[in-house]
This record gives sequence, C-alpha cells and structure tokens, in this order.
Amino acid sequence: MALPALAQNAPASPPAAASSGQNATAIEDIVVTAQRRSERLQDVPVAVTAASAAKLAAVGIASTQELTVVTPGLSMPQTAGYSQPRIRGIGSSTNGPGQEPPIATYIDGVYLAAAPASLLTLNNIDRVEVLKGPQGTLFGRNATGGLIQVVTKDPSEKPTAAFNLSYAKYNDITADAYVSGPIADAFRADLALHYETQQSGWGTNLGTGNPAGTLPHDFAGRAKFLFEPGADTSIVLAVDYADRVSRRDVQKLDERLFQGTFNNPLFGGPFPQGGKYDINNNIDPENRLKAKGVSLHIKQELGGATLQSITAYRDTKFDINLDIDQTPIKYIQLFASSRMKQFSQELQLSSDSSGPLTWTGGLYFYHADDSNNPLQVDFPPTAVSPVPFAPVSIRTDSKMRTNSFAGYAQGTYEFLPETRLTLGGRFTYERKHSEGGEDFIVGGAVAQHTTFPAPGIVDTIKANRFTYRIALDHKFTPDILGYVSYNTGFKSGGYNLSAPTNPPYKLETIKAAEVGLKSDLFNRRLRLNMAAYHYDYGNLQVGRYFNNVQTVYNGAKAEIYGVDLDGEVIVAQGLSLNGGFSYIHAEFKSFPLADYIVPCEGQTPTPGHVVTCSAAGNRLPFTPKTTFNIGADYKVDVSFGTLEAHATYYRASSVFAAPDNVATEPAYDLVNASMGWTDLSGQLSVKVWGKNLGNSYYATSMLEANQGVIRANGAPRTYGVTLGYKF
Repeated sequence: MALPALAQNAPASPPAAASSGQNATAIEDIVVTAQRRSERLQDVPVAVTAASAAKLAAVGIASTQELTVVTPGLSMPQTAGYSQPRIRGIGSSTNGPGQEPPIATYIDGVYLAAAPASLLTLNNIDRVEVLKGPQGTLFGRNATGGLIQVVTKDPSEKPTAAFNLSYAKYNDITADAYVSGPIADAFRADLALHYETQQSGWGTNLGTGNPAGTLPHDFAGRAKFLFEPGADTSIVLAVDYADRVSRRDVQKLDERLFQGTFNNPLFGGPFPQGGKYDINNNIDPENRLKAKGVSLHIKQELGGATLQSITAYRDTKFDINLDIDQTPIKYIQLFASSRMKQFSQELQLSSDSSGPLTWTGGLYFYHADDSNNPLQVDFPPTAVSPVPFAPVSIRTDSKMRTNSFAGYAQGTYEFLPETRLTLGGRFTYERKHSEGGEDFIVGGAVAQHTTFPAPGIVDTIKANRFTYRIALDHKFTPDILGYVSYNTGFKSGGYNLSAPTNPPYKLETIKAAEVGLKSDLFNRRLRLNMAAYHYDYGNLQVGRYFNNVQTVYNGAKAEIYGVDLDGEVIVAQGLSLNGGFSYIHAEFKSFPLADYIVPCEGQTPTPGHVVTCSAAGNRLPFTPKTTFNIGADYKVDVSFGTLEAHATYYRASSVFAAPDNVATEPAYDLVNASMGWTDLSGQLSVKVWGKNLGNSYYATSMLEANQGVIRANGAPRTYGVTLGYKF
C-alpha cells in the first residue's frame, strides 16, 4: 500500500441545489482536475468517471483494486502484488522494477511509477478520478490509455477528527484515524493512520498446513502541512510511510485445460489442489512492501495566472517469494527483492478561467533508479535442475536509471459563443541506462557470470516523442456539452531487469479518436454521460515467460473501439440510482509471433514450453467485451438519527489470459451492500456491510507460464461491521 503524497485539491463542490437555486433533489456537481485545473465534471471534454470519498465508502471500495465496480471500462488485474490496470483494453501483463504500466497513477499531482505502491488504501480521500483515453499532453509519460488520479483532503480550518473500527469475516480488523486542524495562524496540518490485519485465511496451503490468503499486517501513515503566508501563496508539505506484509496475492494452478507442468506422476503428482482458495506449495507465498515519500507543492497567484511547483521523492522496496513449480515438492523457487526510487520536479503556469482563452504550460523532469537486488531462482538437487541432481541458483543483480525531460502547453479558445477549440502538445526526451550481472551458481560456487545486459546488447537507449491533443466542444444548452477529440500517447521503452539476454523493448504508441456527450436533464435530476472511441494501438509491449522468468518484446498491433456510459438519476427525495456500461472491441490486427500453449499451425509445444503462431484476430488479454454496474442509494432522516442503505451490482463478461486466447475466465458478478445509522449529532455511526455477497469465484489475474496456467483470485464473500465517531 502506498499513500497519497501531495495535495492538489479543487475547491469543495457545493450541492447543485445550492449552486443553481434548484430543488434539493438535483444531482450534485463534482469538481475535477482532469485538465490540471479545477473544473466541473460536466464542463470537461474528457471521458472521466469520478467518485467522492462518501460514494466510495458507501459502495465498499477500500482500494484502487476495487474501482472496477464503479468505473465502466476499467479492469484491475494484479499479479504477484503488482497492479496492472487496464482502461478500454489498454494495459500491460508485465511486472517488475521499472515496468511502468500504461495506465498512470497520480496522487495529488504526483506521478507514482512503482506498480506495487499503486495498490493504495483509500484512506482520507477527497475523490478519485479515472480519466479514459490517452492523456499524453498534460500528464505525459505512460498515460497511454488513461490514468487514475487520487485527490486527498487538505487540512481543515477547524479542528476535526474521525475514527473508524471495523471487524469482518476471516478475523479481519481495520482501524482508521484522521485528525486535522489549525496549529497557528496561516498554518494547518492533518494526520491519517491506517492499520489492518486479517488472521484467518481464505483457504489453506496444503503443503505447509498454514492459512492461505491472509494479511499479517498493513500499516500506513500520512501527514500533511499547509502554510499560507499570504492570500496568494500556499505551501503544502506531505510525508507518508507504508509497511505491508500480504499473503493475499496467492497464485493457484488452474487445471481446467490441462495439468500443471509439474503436477503429474513424473514429478510425484498429481497433488491434491483442495478447494477454490487452497494451494499446495512447499512455501507460503508472501510479499512485503515498504514505501515512503515526501512532496512539496508551492502555489503562487500572480494576478491572471497561477505558478505551481511540484517536487516529489518516493522510495519503494518490494520483496516477494514464489513457489514456481506450484507443488509441495521443492523443485523451483523464486525470491525477488526490488528497489524503486523516483524524483520528479514540475513547474506549471496556468491562466485563470476568465476570458475566452485559457492556457496551461509547464516543464517536467523525472528521474528513477530501479533495481533487482537480487532476483534469484533456486533449483534443489533434482532432475529438474539445470545441472541434474546438483543445487543451482541463478542470481540477477541489475538496475536501470531513467532520466526524462518534457515540456508541454495546452490552450482552449472560445472562438464562437459556447464553442471552444483546444490544442495541446508535449515533447518528451528520455534516456535509460542499464547495468549489472547474472551469476549461474552450482553447489554454492559461481560457474558463470554474464554482464547485464548480455554482450551484444546496448546498455543505453534514448527516445523522444511528440504527443498532442485536438478537441472541439460545444455547449448546446447550459447543461448539455458535446465534444470530439483526437489524442496521441506513448508508453516508454526500457529493459527487462529479470533477463540479461532480453533486448530492450521499444516504446508503444496510440492514436485515439473520441466523441462524447455530457448532459444534465430534467431539472438536473438525470445525469447521462457517454463516449464512443476508436484506437490504433501500435508496437505493443508483450510479456512472455521463458526459463521461469518474464521477458518483454514488441511485435503486435491492435484495433480497439467501443462505447462507455455513466448515469445517475434522482428518483425521489433521498433515493437515487446510478450505473455505467462499457462495450470494448479489442483485437490484434497483427501479431505474427504470439506464444501458444496449445498446438497451432502444425506445431506442438512440449510441456512447459510454447510455439509461436499468429494471433491476428484474437482478443486482447484481460479485456471484457462488456461490463456494467447499477447501484442504489437511499438516505432518510428519522426521529433517532439518519438511516442509509446502499447496494451495487457489477458484472464483467469473460476474458482471455493471453494473446493465444486459450485460457479463459468466465463472466462473473459482484454484489456489494451496506446499511448504516448515524445519530442525531452526526458524530456516532454504525454500518453493517458485505462484499461479493453472491460469493462469486473470479480471477484478478491469469498467466500462461512455464508451470502451466496460474491464477490469482479475488476475495470470497466478506461481511462486517464498522463503528465510527467524528467531530
């Protein structure tokens, strides 16, 4: 878990009724920063799904992993503790240090590169914005398919505090505390603390007898200090720390197609696999995350323009151990210790929102040091060992240094009444250098040393790219906005630090056309936002497993098109319905060297290996054709306080695990619900809640690897009670 590092809050959004003089059943406005300035959601010509902290809590969303429930077109695969978000089919199946996803995560204006750290707990959040489509102009690097932007609260002007204690199934205990208020004139601060532990497992590791699917501990703390020396100046310093040990990210053999490579009589099997959440490993899989960060945000009003400086540093350490062979016999075991450090500096100058022309420009610098120290694959003295019946270890110590510079500008001009043209561009230069080595160790002695990268592979790559945005929007009425846009974006190339013989992979690109409509209808009792899009997605970075480690290569083109829809309606005083729908057509147009785990084009793979054939016409991995959600919220004041009830239903269609479209995960449903009471003072509260009430069995990720098809599962049915106090 990582925590938000720096605030870039928009002003608090007043209820629509208060801002427009309409009745109390009008839909509230949401203010977003999708264009790096505070604007009403309905005025932004970008497809955005935004949810407030209250909405997230009501639906039972406690981390970015669960945002899929309220965001059409978003899926959140997770492999071995690494988050791999996908928006409208754009995403990545690779993981490891330096493997930045093509869906960027921003926390209070700070880009968060480390994928393990993006599995943050949504504690002390003001809102979450999911921007769909390339955001290559104002946000830049690795926002190929969009981004997830988390905005945290600023310290309050009056003393406030909130405390929550939850107990849930599987002996899951969660405690949250938040205090905020003034310290001195023009100086305010807050402190947020989070702790969770889950002692009972979702299943059992049959090989060790220990619980599987537990959370030994998850601690996080964040402090923010806000200083306003004058009416035109604000300075925000934020620090955070997170320490998590998780055994929830369990990989399990999926043998619906065929047995695992090592789960057969040749290796002492087949071994019992137990129930849906059981595993049978000789070790208990576990990952450990320690993350810390500091950021400084200085904002100065200049009269007609605003100058901002955003400085941030983050340090993430992530350790993981895995039983590669997925059996209770020790054949192959992996341990990886990754270190990911980043520093960023951004200077931004923006006009105010008055007049027909608004503009934003800036400079951005990013530096990262990513390393494996080490990644080690161990083979005991068995026939599986690379040196039969001798103990062998393959130890990789490698690192990559990234330096990236960018300049950007975007302007919007109202050239006709209620009609605006937006033009923006960004130029990015990037340099990556790799170094290190790999040792082949037999019986404790180094038998062979290979430099990283291997001889014949360049150790430095450079790239530059210009990305741009063109958009035209028109307000047909004060409450109906239509827009068309064309955007480009890219995801950086780089080195796979797990394999010295893997040549550097090149950047991937996207060209995206979109048309959208945002509307508030029937006296703002109905909100309906929709968008249709078409993507040309080129030079895809594809992951494959070779000799028990992941490699990355380019070689595919894809076409993606679809529609998504967000809606909300006020049915009556206190009762509202909301929902969303997404349809995605995502197919490879060209992919001549895709890996297949089954026979194709006259070739037959040996167990644990693949053959290469064309995947043209196949669907992109982990991209459901359709997803939809529908929810209901009810709130009523009674003589003894306030009662609230919330329910959400989410459904995702089937997905494929890999480009060969062999292993598949069927459609699944999720139902979340809660009921709560708050006393007349608004200080005391009790809420009972449940997640996955239908107890659906679904995968958060699937891989076609050397040991067979493996999966990571989402949580089974959970339910609990939360007690709250605030003032």
